[in-house]
Amino acid sequence: MPEHKQRKRILITASGAALVAALLLAPGADGAPSPNAMPKGDLPGWRQVWAENFNSAVAAPVKTGSFSGCNHHADTPRAYCSGLPKPWRDTLWAYPSGWEDTAKSGADGNGGAPYGGTYEPQKTVSIGRGYDGGGTLKVAMYRPADGGDNMVGTVVPRRCMDLRDGRYSARVKVTRADSGFKSAWLRYEGSRAEVDYPEVDDYRGSNVAMFSHGGGAEWNIQTSASMTTAHTYTWERRGSTVTVYLDGRKLRTGGTSLTTSSWIWQNESRIERDRNKRNGGYALPGAKATVEVTWATCYKAVR
Repeated sequence: MPEHKQRKRILITASGAALVAALLLAPGADGAPSPNAMPKGDLPGWRQVWAENFNSAVAAPVKTGSFSGCNHHADTPRAYCSGLPKPWRDTLWAYPSGWEDTAKSGADGNGGAPYGGTYEPQKTVSIGRGYDGGGTLKVAMYRPADGGDNMVGTVVPRRCMDLRDGRYSARVKVTRADSGFKSAWLRYEGSRAEVDYPEVDDYRGSNVAMFSHGGGAEWNIQTSASMTTAHTYTWERRGSTVTVYLDGRKLRTGGTSLTTSSWIWQNESRIERDRNKRNGGYALPGAKATVEVTWATCYKAVR
């Protein structure tokens, strides 16, 4: 099995809503993007290196099955999916068919899930008309009706790979949310450091959180936001700090040990059991969850 980025074990709760409500009353930081529209062009201190609203795929959809042959130069900026038509092949990559998600592999001490998922981008990822009438990138995860592993998907914007100081922003909505699926969008450097935002343990069972791990920079933010509502998630790493925004409003700045790593849109199987839910909150046969990305952009720091 190829080495690839995996998730640490964490617990996410719905607590902290009062703290976040107070944070959201604070003024937005200079240069914070509009929460609805995709930012175009550079921002103070940041040069835009990639921006995509997927609207061209309304007339020319990238159908399910196109994200195939993704094992070329895997996990490097040269990675590509041979089944993707240009120009998408030059800008998007996905974890290849057969890679195991965290719940299945047990990486970083994650264990106990009765079953996990297998990354199958050719079965789960497409680009076309979305919930709002414009284009969206969709990751449509599911557990087969006859049981077995979940089919899940992780997408990586190629031009946002291996940035040292970077700013990342995306507008995202989960449009179907059966129990048993989660997201952890991240930059990851093994045991050295990790930043996850947005992250939820279950789309309907927990609210969006941000986590910083490694190098003595352990801290988190718990929000009252749900991924089943459209939100804009923005965060930036510059030097030894990370700053986090929700819908254009600054939440917090804290320390990080991150250096160079890639922006990973990791969508996978639920890891933690919820004893209050049927089947522990894990996906039942036939369960489905769909993540839609309305737009996304990333920036490189201007020194």
